[in-house]
Amino acid sequence: MQTIITRQPPSFRSLILALIVCFVAIFVNWRFPQVIQPVRDVLKVGYYPIYAFANYPVLSQEWMKLQLKSEQSLRRENIALRAELDQAKVRLQKLSELSAENTRLRGLVDTPLIIDGRMLITEIIGVDPNPLNHIIIINKGSRDQLQEGQTVLDDQGIMGQIIAVYPHSARVMLLSDKDSSLSVRLDRTGMRSIVSGKGDYSELVMQYVPSSADVKVGDLVYSSGLGERYPAGYLVGKVKHIEVPSSSEFADITIQPSAQLSSGHNVVVLFSQALSKEQPNGTR
Repeated sequence: MQTIITRQPPSFRSLILALIVCFVAIFVNWRFPQVIQPVRDVLKVGYYPIYAFANYPVLSQEWMKLQLKSEQSLRRENIALRAELDQAKVRLQKLSELSAENTRLRGLVDTPLIIDGRMLITEIIGVDPNPLNHIIIINKGSRDQLQEGQTVLDDQGIMGQIIAVYPHSARVMLLSDKDSSLSVRLDRTGMRSIVSGKGDYSELVMQYVPSSADVKVGDLVYSSGLGERYPAGYLVGKVKHIEVPSSSEFADITIQPSAQLSSGHNVVVLFSQALSKEQPNGTR
């Protein structure tokens, strides 16, 4: 016959006994703490590993939360610092650009090339889409009293001449354009000649110079004012190379332009009494 064991609820006597033990322990702990302290220390030593093990999942979860929060905070801070760095770089580039522009404008205003008449500083805003045409577009036009034939230069020398004017812009043919030419003189000897473009920003050609002419590399070349196309006395460039073909009575002379024909940002338009009456070949 199988015996069925059932759990009986604690009797009233057991409950009273437990309460008495609790009161005694509280009284001893309160009245004689020096007696109970060694027992408490022993229990703490045995209890701490169990408490730590039981509390490990909670501590681990809290640690993970702190790590995740710290990582997210660092990422947000990193993104914010990168944004501030990018903004600082943009501001630095803008300041550098403004400083360079101020230097260019100061060079244009203070250039000794402006020898007569008044001037107007303009900005290059475009170039001719045809690469065979060496033509730039400036941001001033007829509303600023610009006219065809006016000379355009930078702080180094002549750049070209206005060939078309619109209300708010104008087209400027550079000296390097194949259709451009001007009368010049050598500063050292006073010899006069013609300088033309060849479609190369870095080189011009001096034409019809006898092979026996007194021309040397490094000679400075200025506008002569003949033909009333350009006013006299403005720097065009310097002699870069001289070659005398055996079968020709004329020398092949290459001129290095003084103006920055392929670069630059600001240019000067001259208002001179010696303005051109002749126009460059064609008004493209």
